[in-house]
Amino acid sequence: MKAKIMMITALFLAALTMTACDLLDQNNGLKFLADYQKNPDGTITFTLTIRNEGSKTLDLVSATSQIYDLEVYQEPGILIWNWAYGQSFPQVITTVTLQPGEQKTYQVTWNGRSNQGDPVPSGSYSARARLVTEPSASYRFEINI
Repeated sequence: MKAKIMMITALFLAALTMTACDLLDQNNGLKFLADYQKNPDGTITFTLTIRNEGSKTLDLVSATSQIYDLEVYQEPGILIWNWAYGQSFPQVITTVTLQPGEQKTYQVTWNGRSNQGDPVPSGSYSARARLVTEPSASYRFEINI
């Protein structure tokens, strides 16, 4: 019996882990995904997709004009670049409204340099796309440059 409970618990946790990376909240239907593409000029283009898979209108609200951020980390968790670094965002309440089935896509291009302007060497890095709204979401993935 104890083994059966442990197995059910492990399966539940595995399922939770698999869905947590791209589906924030099944109650509101928010799905947040990110991907990247290496460009011939050496830059990297990230594509962030927000989708309303629910049956009700979904409002994403931010206290500034910033809706998202994208971060690139060197192991073990050292931030080397993020899209919002050095930018200023007006302090205005911003709302992104998604109707049921609607999605919005944002693209961010990274020039392959750190926040300090140094070239980032080729290799594997961890990336995190974040919605800085309420509700919020984040999506972690690996990139190779």
